[in-house]
Amino acid sequence: MRRAASPSMTTSTSSSPTKRPKVIASRNTTVNVDEMNTGQDVVTIPRSYQTELVEQAKEENLVICLPTGSGKTYIAVMLIKEMANVIRTSIEDGGKRTVFLVKTVALVQQQSDYIRIHTDLSVGKYYGELGVDLWEKQRWIDEFEHHQVLVFTAQVFLNLVDHNYFLNLLIFDECHHSEGENCYAALMKRHYDSCHDPPRILGLTASISAKKIMPFQLNQAAKDIENIYRL
Repeated sequence: MRRAASPSMTTSTSSSPTKRPKVIASRNTTVNVDEMNTGQDVVTIPRSYQTELVEQAKEENLVICLPTGSGKTYIAVMLIKEMANVIRTSIEDGGKRTVFLVKTVALVQQQSDYIRIHTDLSVGKYYGELGVDLWEKQRWIDEFEHHQVLVFTAQVFLNLVDHNYFLNLLIFDECHHSEGENCYAALMKRHYDSCHDPPRILGLTASISAKKIMPFQLNQAAKDIENIYRL
């Protein structure tokens, strides 16, 4: 698999005083600061950089590192819709499912609501307080059959997953939380490489590392992210 986008961001200033700086989101994509939203990560009309990143994510595993308010979640939703044909089919008839992983219960609620608003897909949400750890296998089969996009806390999905079920796309929110035996890293290490038909990977983050790092450590942090998410 070709190395996709560097998760690191760099800023450059033009020699012309009339131009705003640009943020480099990948080796092939530039993001104009003027196109970005501020505040909430909510977008209704795709920006050119979002469209470019979706096109790249359709072809290869990708980690997108952009500031809060730049529409990372909307990029994920755009990709979900672009790849939705296979998830509209029942699993019994060969369909697959999209899984969106987050770190907290609050984010399960937030991201599942966001996907419902911006798509016509059936969205399920799963976290420990719902008692999902006690569900029998048939209940999970029914959940995957009746929902096309499933939003999990990472630990619940790690406890559940076996050969990635029937996934076409696996999205990692706040994917910089991936060191050691973290749930995200464990999912990739234990299950991704052994999957005969691995899902597309999309990572979303506003930071390249969960730790405070020095500028000279950025390249290594980027390589670590690339290794974890098989970029």
